[in-house]
Order: sequence, then C-alpha cells, then structure tokens
Amino acid sequence: MFKITIKNLGQTVEGVEGESIRDTLTRHDIEINTPCNGLGKCGQCGVWVDEPGNFPETPHENISRKKSEQGLRLACQLFPETDLSILIPEHILGGDKAGDRILVGDALKFSGINSAVQVYETADNWWLQYDGESAPQRLKQWATSFIPKGVAIDLGTTTVVVTLLSLKTGEELATVSRLNPQIRYGHDIMTRIHHGSTEEGLEELKEAVRKGLDQLIEQACKDTKSNSLEILDIAIGGNTTMLQLVAGISPYPLGRVPFTVDLEGGRSYPVADFGFQVNPAARVYIPPVLHAFIGTDISAGLIMNKSFFDNAKAVHYIDVGTNGEQALNIKGRRLFCSTAAGPAFEGMGISCGMRAAIGAIEVVKTDGYDLEMITIGDTPIKGVCGSGLLDLIAALLRLGIIDYSGRLQPSEKLTGIAPSVASRLETIDDQPAFRLNQDIYLTQKDIRQLQLAKGAVRAAIELILEEAESSPSDLDEFIIAGGFGASLDPESLEIIGLIPPGLKNKIKFAGNASRSGCARLLTGVEERRFLESGLVNVEHLSIEQDPDFMDKFATSMEFPEH
Repeated sequence: MFKITIKNLGQTVEGVEGESIRDTLTRHDIEINTPCNGLGKCGQCGVWVDEPGNFPETPHENISRKKSEQGLRLACQLFPETDLSILIPEHILGGDKAGDRILVGDALKFSGINSAVQVYETADNWWLQYDGESAPQRLKQWATSFIPKGVAIDLGTTTVVVTLLSLKTGEELATVSRLNPQIRYGHDIMTRIHHGSTEEGLEELKEAVRKGLDQLIEQACKDTKSNSLEILDIAIGGNTTMLQLVAGISPYPLGRVPFTVDLEGGRSYPVADFGFQVNPAARVYIPPVLHAFIGTDISAGLIMNKSFFDNAKAVHYIDVGTNGEQALNIKGRRLFCSTAAGPAFEGMGISCGMRAAIGAIEVVKTDGYDLEMITIGDTPIKGVCGSGLLDLIAALLRLGIIDYSGRLQPSEKLTGIAPSVASRLETIDDQPAFRLNQDIYLTQKDIRQLQLAKGAVRAAIELILEEAESSPSDLDEFIIAGGFGASLDPESLEIIGLIPPGLKNKIKFAGNASRSGCARLLTGVEERRFLESGLVNVEHLSIEQDPDFMDKFATSMEFPEH
C-alpha cells in the first residue's frame, strides 16, 4: 500500500501495487479524461509528478523530452510502488471535479472570459496554470484578495501604450501612454537598429524602453488601486525591432540581408526575459512575427479585423504609423509589406506636431471659404496631432493655400477665401508658413515631411495591389489602423492622395488595433490559436527593393490635382 497525494485537490488516496494512477483515481471517484480508456494511445491523461527522477517515464508523442524531465507522466501508464505527489491539470479533470477547484478560474469561465491564466489554491499554496503549455508553478507572491490581471502593450517606435485589464471580467481598467523613451537615440527604425547593434547601445535601448513601460504599468496600477503582483499575463504588439530591443536581443540581423528575426512569435516567454516589474510567475505572449519588418502590431491588429481572414473577400489593412506596414488578403492569398513612412503620421518630426492630447488640433473643417480648427478638449491650440495634420493639409488644399506640388501659395495669389484665413500666411525663418495660433506654425518643411510619409505609403499600396494582380475597385474593405479615430474624414485621405480614388466609402477605421488586439489575446486564448493558424502561409513583398518603387514614390509625393 502507498499513498498518492493530489496537490490541487487537497486529497490523499491509497494505491495498491500493480494499479495505475488512473485506476487508483477512478477507484476513489476522481475522474480524469482518458479517451482511449487507459490503453496509453491518446496521450490525454498526463499528470505532473513530484521528484520525477524516482518514477519511470511514460513515452508518448504528446510528451516532449522537456516535459518528461519536468515530471509529465501518463496516468494510465504509471504504476507506482511508493508514495508520490501529483498535480492533475484542470483540463483533464472530469465530472464535477474541475469547476469547484479553480477559485479564480470559475469567474473567468462564467463571465465568458477564456484567459490563458488559471489560478487555484491548494491546502497551503497558490498555483498558476498558463495556457496548458508548461507544468503548473507555485505562485509564491499571491494573496486571497488578488484578482488576476493582464497588460496589453502597443510598443510603437514613437509612442507606447499600456492597458491594464481584469482577467476575471475582461474589463479594461486603465490605459496610459507616453512617447517611447528610445526616441532620444533616434526617431526611426534604422537608427535604432544601428545604435542597438553594439553591446552598449543595446543595453541603453533595452533599459530605456523597459523603464518607460514599467512606469506606465505602475501608473495604471496606481490609478486603479491594483497591485503589480496581480499581473500574470502580458501581450505585446510592436514592430520586430522594438520587440527584440525590449527582449534584450540584438537588432543587428534585422538591418542586413537576409533580415533574420531572433525572436519567435506565436508563443509565450517567462516575464524575466523582458524584465517587467510584475509577478515573477507572469508570462509574456508574443503574437506571430511575420517578417523582420512585419511585427506583432500587425498580427495583433488583424485579430480585431477578422474579415481579413475571410477567403471570400478582398481586404486591405494598413497601419498608418512610423513603419507603414500593410496586409492584403485577396480571396485567400495573403501578402504583407512595409515601408519607412517616418513619424509624421504620429505628429512627430513636425514643427507644430504633438501627440493626440489636450490642445492638439484633431479636426479641421472648411466650406471652401473659411477654416475651422477643432482641438482635443476644445482648448487653445497647442499643436497638431497626426489625424489633425492630415485634415489640415486636406483643408488647405481645398482652399488653394497649398498647390498640388505641396507649395504654400503667397497670400496675394489667393482669391475667394476669408481674409482672416489668408492673413495666416507668413514667412518664418525664410520659409513660407501657415500660422495656427500665436507662435505655432505649419511650415513648408512640415508639409514636405507629410508628403514623404504619404508618398511612401501610397507607393506601397499600389505595389502590393499590383503584386496581387488586383486593383482598388476589387477591394471589399480598406481598413486603416493607427492613432486615428472616426473623427478623421475619409475624404481628406483621398484629397491628399494617401489612398487611391474611389476607396473613401470602403474605409473602416480600426484605431489602435495593436493595443486592442493584444487585449483580446489576453482575454480569449482561443484567439491566439486562430491567429497562429491563420498566418501560416503568407507572402512578404520587399517594397523598397522593387525597381518601380522610387518612381511610384516620387509620383505619390505630389497631391492630386482637383
């Protein structure tokens, strides 16, 4: 006779020689799922044993070498002869045994949330089971009052955004953002890659972004009276360079042919690999990484726009940001590309630019005579954010203040517009400028920066459509993600030429889909499997190596004539 202690059930049962663990449990009315009825064929009855070196392995294709070494054994094939302790994964417990053991997991299931995190208590310990991919581990830092929480991160080249969520209800508790502190080392990806390719530079970039993210997480916890130890799951959407930098992996291979990626997507990592100041038992999920220049901001964003995976549709998805990534689904053929757009779409690199905050011009309206500029918070103008910049340029084009080449026109050449608008045209530092408010101006150089960004994006749109042997008229949807909301007028995008003509009625604004996609991946573990399987067979198009790119880029920089 010997004893089997089932740690997560708080029970001890007696076994007999020659009896499998499965049969012992069944004899004591503890049911586990064994579809092959104990023949050892299905591999579904794996349990975790303490001190695995004392017990023979139970080989099966479902049990990897690592998991076997960690103590995973088939209950129907292990015939113990001495006392042992086991932990039965919740997903194989049958009958009524599963539901009443998960003190926190019950709430997740009843609320419709399917988190990767399950937390439960035994007689004297708390345990974490994560996405069924590893042995349960003790939660050394946990309290009865804690509620599992997750963090969705949009790790942009210019801006970083953090959302704190409850993994019990799925509620978004707080969202905070800031400029990426790595900006001090350069605004664009290639500059970061160059700086991070040395040991010293990599350490600087890693520590800068980790510190910035930890500060945001701390702020979100403070705002919601949460404890950072409650955070057990993190999902990150970001371009591949940003991901490798926060993970402390050299970006050097990302900047040189053949552009190799050293961070595997579609899997989770110990939080220690990323250094976040949360519960040490937490995991970090990295959505699928598609290419050195197509990161998890795109894959996470696509989970919020599932029409992209509909093989009966033609859907074009673009992330209007620093890197200008695009995804195109033409009835099952999925292509991806990116182009260096620069930070203008996020209000950076513009003399009057700012983030989307109080005082930023967000909407600009014109009737062809006068001009109305509306700020966030309806306060005096402090600058212009990305969406406001596009609206402003479109309005100035309609008024004739900017011509199709992008030049600001002298006030004496303007007719048919309000004198109060024409009087805003001035000369600042020997260049034409349009005054927004007191000492805040849109300069000729600012307009050129916007033209460079929109020219790169428009050229990429045309090239990826050509590669797919398709045209704008074939599209069912044109989805625009980024820091833009519904306040941006689709017609403005057509006026400035960011999108081809005829698409304005097909536009859907997705907002910060990277952040919201990561939130969904935290609260719906099945979404991870959907995304991982849906992005297996994809094609990458190297836009800037296309011989036609420069010609299309030069043409796309100009504004359409109206």
